[in-house]
Amino acid sequence: MVACCLTAAAQNPYTVAADHYHLAFENEWVRATRVTYQPHDHVPVHEHPPTPTTVYVYVTDGGPIAFHHVTGERVAGHTFRRPAVQAGAIRFAHGAPETHSVDYLGDEPTEYARIELRTEPVDRPVRDVRLPPGGEFENGQVRILRVHCAAGELCPPSAHPQDPAVVVTMTGAARGLIEWSPPPARGPLDQVRIELKTRPVRAPAPYN
Repeated sequence: MVACCLTAAAQNPYTVAADHYHLAFENEWVRATRVTYQPHDHVPVHEHPPTPTTVYVYVTDGGPIAFHHVTGERVAGHTFRRPAVQAGAIRFAHGAPETHSVDYLGDEPTEYARIELRTEPVDRPVRDVRLPPGGEFENGQVRILRVHCAAGELCPPSAHPQDPAVVVTMTGAARGLIEWSPPPARGPLDQVRIELKTRPVRAPAPYN
């Protein structure tokens, strides 16, 4: 039992990669993480438990990243290189369990938000959805919106206030901040709002 616990701790990204994985918050609906890399950082082997789906919001531009998979459906034993990304791009993906190490290949620091959704994955896409900067998306599970907040004015309210939301700040002094259904902020700033249309379906995965 001790060996098992030590192994789990050794793969906890908030433990073995604490310089890179920063837990913003978690509840029964989501786990939200700020992920940061400095140029040419190496991240040791760590685990990502299963979750229905995951949303990645790229807060800054970022260089290529190499993922060296130890375990994972159809990826175990393989290295995959994620191309460079632009600030404001978004990826909506299946939340498959994976264990891997990471090499960030970029020459500039980068940051993205990793939002693990624990809600019913209605209309889950067969393939990852990749949105360019400015792109929006909606299916039965989520509504991903861009919010522009004019200078000196409160951010516009949601047209669906009954749906809880994860809000990622994309500009200004609080760039990269991830919040759970926050009160309206005041501009100038831009946000990504991820509104949750379905209810939680599973207990929180490990690393609570």
